[in-house]
Amino acid sequence: MRCSTKFKIKKFLSVAFLGIFGATAQGQSVHELFGTDKFHRAYTEMSEVTFDQFQELAWEARARAALPWLNLDRPTPPQIARLSASESAGPQYRSVDFRAPLDPSVRRATYLLISADDIVPVTPVELKGTASFDFDRGMTAVTRRTVTGTVVGKASHAVTTAAFVVVGTPDDVKEARPGAKFEKRKRAGPAVYDFKDGRRTVTWTPSPKEQPDAASAFSFRLAGQQLLLVRWKPEVCESSYTLFSVDAALNPIASNDYGCDA
Repeated sequence: MRCSTKFKIKKFLSVAFLGIFGATAQGQSVHELFGTDKFHRAYTEMSEVTFDQFQELAWEARARAALPWLNLDRPTPPQIARLSASESAGPQYRSVDFRAPLDPSVRRATYLLISADDIVPVTPVELKGTASFDFDRGMTAVTRRTVTGTVVGKASHAVTTAAFVVVGTPDDVKEARPGAKFEKRKRAGPAVYDFKDGRRTVTWTPSPKEQPDAASAFSFRLAGQQLLLVRWKPEVCESSYTLFSVDAALNPIASNDYGCDA
C-alpha cells in the first residue's frame, strides 16, 4: 500500500530528529552550528523571504540560462564592467544576481517557515542566485568562480523575521508558545541560561567567551519533539538565532546569523 504524503513527511521529521538531537553538547558556540540538513537557514530582506534549498540544484546551469549576455567562463571587458563590485570582498571581486524559475523538485515538498514567534506555511515562488568571480590583478582572467542561490518563498501571511525552514505541514506543529521565558542568570562568572517550562527549569551553558542577551524565545513541538528558538539581541549581526532541543538540558542544534557587519 502506498504511503500518503502526510505520513511520509511525519516519518521524515521523526527520523531527522533521531539523528540530530543529542549531537551537540553544552559549551557549544551559538555561532558555529549554521543550518542542518533538516533545518535550513531562512532570511528576510526587503520584505522577501528566502531559504537554503533542500534539493540538489544545478545553479551554474541556471545562471547560464538567466544571464545570456554573460560568458561565465571568460567574461569580456564590457561584461566585467556590468558586474557589481564589493569593497569588503576585495578589488578583484565581482558578482551579478539573477532570478530563475523553480525546479519541479522544489515544488513537490511542503515547507514551514520558523520565525521568531510563529510557524507558518511558506510556498516556493522562484530561485534567486548569485554568480561570483575573483579575477587576476589585470581584471582579465577568472581565477575563481562560484554560483550559489536560495529559494524565494511566499509566507502564508506577512512576516518580519525568519530563522529556519523545515519540510512539514501545520499539523506537525503543536504547543506553539511565543514569549517563552528564557533568561540569563544574574551572577558573576560563566553565563548560564534557564528556560522556564511550566514547573521545570531547563538550562544551557554556552561557550565561556559568550554571554549574549536574548531578545525573545519561542517554544513549540515539531513532530513530537519540543524545541526552543531564541533570537539574540543584535551585536555584530542584525538577525541571530539559535534553535535548541529541549530535553534534560537545552542542546543547540542549529544557528543562523545574517545582516552582519563586514
